[in-house]
Amino acid sequence: MVKILILGGGFGGIRAALELEKQLKDEVLTGQAHITLIDKNSYHLFLPALYEVASAYNIKKDPFAVRLKKSICIPYSTIFEGKKLDFIQDEVTKIELNGKKVFADARMFEYDYLLIAIGSQTNDFGIPGVKEYAYQFKSIDDALMINKKVEESVKRASASYPVKIFICGGGFTGVELAAELSCCAKNIARANKFKHKSHMITLFEAGPKILPTTPEEKRQHILSRLTKLGVAVMENSPIEEVGSDFIKLKNGQKMNGDIIVWTAGIKANELVGKMPVDEFLKVQGHEKVFAVGDNVQFIDPKSQKPVPALAYVANDQGKVAAKNIINIIRNK
Repeated sequence: MVKILILGGGFGGIRAALELEKQLKDEVLTGQAHITLIDKNSYHLFLPALYEVASAYNIKKDPFAVRLKKSICIPYSTIFEGKKLDFIQDEVTKIELNGKKVFADARMFEYDYLLIAIGSQTNDFGIPGVKEYAYQFKSIDDALMINKKVEESVKRASASYPVKIFICGGGFTGVELAAELSCCAKNIARANKFKHKSHMITLFEAGPKILPTTPEEKRQHILSRLTKLGVAVMENSPIEEVGSDFIKLKNGQKMNGDIIVWTAGIKANELVGKMPVDEFLKVQGHEKVFAVGDNVQFIDPKSQKPVPALAYVANDQGKVAAKNIINIIRNK
């Protein structure tokens, strides 16, 4: 029996699992192949919509935020319903590529083919105070905490002291979050009949431009939209330190704030690091190990730049990796 093991249920892992199950159904049914996906959660987190949870307002609250969680947490039992593959909820702790073994909290797994799609984690770039004082933005709990803090802070805001929200990182996540939080804060203020400005949002970008990969015409349109929403954009503003109620820029400027959210970047999961892969998404040096999504540093042959860590990229990589695994199994 051929054992195929998939680590991680993000966009790349799910797409690969579904493609493998579809194409290898005959082998699975006859016991010639077995597909297993492992993830530490019981659900797939739809990360592109995470900012919607952080900026939700006028939602009937419940102690466990069930309604908000349901909006972007999709159970694997739903995704894989009727599919001939196994889902196991467990957290991977160690990968032994040479021994073809994966260790998790509860058990050990052996494999013939391995697809690594564990995803990324927040990159603080070694800046003091980021881990201790800034709100992270990678999980459903992060988004819910930010949502709660914004609502509480705006309601306490006064004419003399509006709540100051700092978004650190001018990529897609930071831009979306800044815009949506501005709308959220305005609606909270309107609901409480405030006549004063209740909030100030500042978006910081270390580089010369926010959204550097976006065409200039579209970038200018986005900058104009952010300005209309009341978001102050500070480009060329690398952060040197984060405190409980302040950030300090490398130029020495210190700014006090009430809510500091870190969206400045991601890095590959520390369990695997960034894996060099060939043009088939095969991990170099390992014939039957593939990697997709944020675990991969894949250089676009046309632009000679790394492919961005976006959902549609991971989804496409999942398809390609699955196809290549199938081809190897079938000697194609």
